[in-house]
Amino acid sequence: MPLGTALWRRLDEPHGLVHGTVSEMEPTPDRPDAAFLLDGAAIGADSPDDTGPIGEQAAPKPWSARFSVVVDARWQTRACFLEALGGDGLDRVTLTADALGHWTLDGRDWPELEGCHDVDVSVTPLTNTLVVRRLDLAVGEERTVDVAWVDVPSLAVQRVAQTYRREAEDRWTYADPQYGSFAFTVDPLGLVREYQGLFARVG
Repeated sequence: MPLGTALWRRLDEPHGLVHGTVSEMEPTPDRPDAAFLLDGAAIGADSPDDTGPIGEQAAPKPWSARFSVVVDARWQTRACFLEALGGDGLDRVTLTADALGHWTLDGRDWPELEGCHDVDVSVTPLTNTLVVRRLDLAVGEERTVDVAWVDVPSLAVQRVAQTYRREAEDRWTYADPQYGSFAFTVDPLGLVREYQGLFARVG
């Protein structure tokens, strides 16, 4: 049963759109602890390197992606599937995690992510909802968590430390060592409304 849905325009990418839905999910034999499903799709284009002579820059490289994340009743990630289609063809990656934070990547143990409880898909604010709901911070509280961060369209996976601070009932701050700090606002479900410099909700 859908709980919420959103369409975002990317503010840093003129070709970028992202759709996402949060739904209740019935447990299945292979996912007995499943409670919620977050799924969506994105389109965009990688910006070319514009340091070359005028007229010789490469054209943007369009891509599309779709993703789904299964979480338990505590909003802890249990599985994530991503698929990206670009100029180099179709790529897929599947992540799974248990309640203790043991991860697999395409069926292989992936100790680099040991202890993580969240996944973050780079091209969507939908996965910020996972941390917002799981941490459920009081106003003024701050927490740093390690997440499984997935780059799109490359589908490279790495561990990233992310800091979340709840500034008001509907306003948060996000920060990480590589990209810096951003403010974002959420609706009552925890879906992002506006993410500073990156996403604006249009539907």
